[in-house]
Amino acid sequence: MNRQKFIKLFSQKISGKINAENQDLLNVAISENEHYKALADDLENYLRKQPTTVSPDGQQQLNQIWATVGANENEQFKGKYSYSKPNKIVRSAIWIRSAAAIIIIFFAGLLLYQRLNRQQPTEFEQLTTQEVKTFKMLDDGTKVWLNKHSTLRYNKGFGASAREIIIEGEAYFDVVKNNQVPLYVHAGNIDIEVKGTAFNVKAEKNSKDIEVALLRGLIEISDRLNNNSLLLRPNQKIIYNTQLKDKENKLQMKLVNPAVLLAETRWIADTLVFRKEKLKDLVLKIEKKYDVKIDIQSEALKEKRFSGIFINETIEQAIASLKLSYPLNYTINKRLVVIKERE
Repeated sequence: MNRQKFIKLFSQKISGKINAENQDLLNVAISENEHYKALADDLENYLRKQPTTVSPDGQQQLNQIWATVGANENEQFKGKYSYSKPNKIVRSAIWIRSAAAIIIIFFAGLLLYQRLNRQQPTEFEQLTTQEVKTFKMLDDGTKVWLNKHSTLRYNKGFGASAREIIIEGEAYFDVVKNNQVPLYVHAGNIDIEVKGTAFNVKAEKNSKDIEVALLRGLIEISDRLNNNSLLLRPNQKIIYNTQLKDKENKLQMKLVNPAVLLAETRWIADTLVFRKEKLKDLVLKIEKKYDVKIDIQSEALKEKRFSGIFINETIEQAIASLKLSYPLNYTINKRLVVIKERE
């Protein structure tokens, strides 16, 4: 959830106009983001100090709130904003609650500026595929499988102070959790705020639909044009229709059978990623990927560790790449692979 959305929902809560769905969104944001939690605590502490009933002079209450905001402005933001006090005295409790909610929006903005003033990244790296898919591990450990004819853009220094991704095409993400630096994926006119989760995004250039399917975790999806948001849970998918008119509900959610969801993400299944893995364990995965039998004829060799990625390689290319990391010999006879120490 971005800052503007948080402020809007919190102001709705204050004014008593928040609905159940938005209350759920707000609760999740507060529980999973330490910055938002601290901000909510500050705002609630501030509100508790204010009178909860209408005084004989409603204008005096509002003046007190304006004075608090003004003091904060003079301390941190003098000269950056211009505000005028309401002139007409209105003693209606409803009016006071509404006005206070508007003021809290500003007050929340000041606190958010202090707590969450993260600089938007301006430099991006780009990865593009043509006839073969690829795998990329980003600096924070997040894994990305990029399908054919797709483009991935991500900010430089990924994970240090920002995690921003722009996708065109199809990609599968396995995201490392980091509450301090949320990850945002942008596809067309939708934004996806990610906690720590695994999900698939399909935003092909010539398709009218953008699809987001969640395998595990929790993500929030926002429509930038209509300011709508949805929480997506495991085995759910949203379909965003880019051809609907602006004010129509473009976000449609549906439940997906887990078997169907796995079938839709099967394109990543033959990617094999391994890191400092013993050869005796690695060959089990290689056997499954290539449907072969591997015989290691050296106990010492079984304990050697390897790191790498196999995506589109043949079995011979895969074993040959292992040979570059450690001196070994191998033979391939149909579906039998024999690996042994180099003599």
